[in-house]
Amino acid sequence: MQNQRIRKIAVFALLGFIWGSEWVTSRAIDAPPLISLAFRYAIATIILALIVGLRRIPLPALRAASITALTGVTLLAVPSVLLAWATSRVSPGLLVVVLAMTPLLAALLEARASGALLTALIGGVAGTALIASHALSFSGIQWVGAGAVLLSAISIAASVVLIKRKLSETSALMLAAIQFPAAAIAVGLASLAFENYANLDVSRQAIQVEIGLALFANVVAFPLYYWLLKSMESFQLTASQWLITVIGLVEGMLIVQAAPNWRIIAGIAIVIASLWVLFRIRLNDDTPHETILNLQVTPPN
Repeated sequence: MQNQRIRKIAVFALLGFIWGSEWVTSRAIDAPPLISLAFRYAIATIILALIVGLRRIPLPALRAASITALTGVTLLAVPSVLLAWATSRVSPGLLVVVLAMTPLLAALLEARASGALLTALIGGVAGTALIASHALSFSGIQWVGAGAVLLSAISIAASVVLIKRKLSETSALMLAAIQFPAAAIAVGLASLAFENYANLDVSRQAIQVEIGLALFANVVAFPLYYWLLKSMESFQLTASQWLITVIGLVEGMLIVQAAPNWRIIAGIAIVIASLWVLFRIRLNDDTPHETILNLQVTPPN
């Protein structure tokens, strides 16, 4: 049991590291974001199809396969398109703060956002806001972009809740193997409709980077994500978005050799405390209980 708990914590941290580091690697790619994502999803599709075939993982029932394909669009494609459109219309700080609301939205969708759980979920958003305060602005011209980011967060939250409720028996590898082709097609069509390929980077270095991102950020990360989802709640797992922000910030500061200010330090502390509380709360009555962090607290009499 102890090894299992440690493994889950390690996987959660690994996901934060992989996705938090993705922006550093993707800086080497000079290509429209959607065609780049469609290419990665296509590569992930090929690799996962080979893995599923070699392991002889059976296909799910038609209904489960249809729901899985749908979540490939709603979890991967729709947020990608919305975020690509919103990036130039909203400040980077506001973008990450709105995305930090994803676990709160997941809890609201499941009608569980109350008591200490609600406090932890709001704390994670507040901590993210402090971390991103240097790039945060609330000008009125950003409301359309912020709305697109919010729709993206809602789509992610609803998708994870749906996967948790309807696809818990489906293999994590099979989930990703069905989702990525659906996402590749949807994102590819959006790219054809909205992007200009005049400056498309097709150099060997760019292709190698794309393959590396497809391998780690997609083929490795998503099956691990779904493996964790089988033993975690949707709002707990989507709180990985907070960790992604922290990792991305820390790596960015290391690259430019900048020292953190008090807001960043306070924000990271609040995020860590919010994650700690989030994983300790009993879901039905807010009483702390044993979860992936194995923190058993006896409620007072």
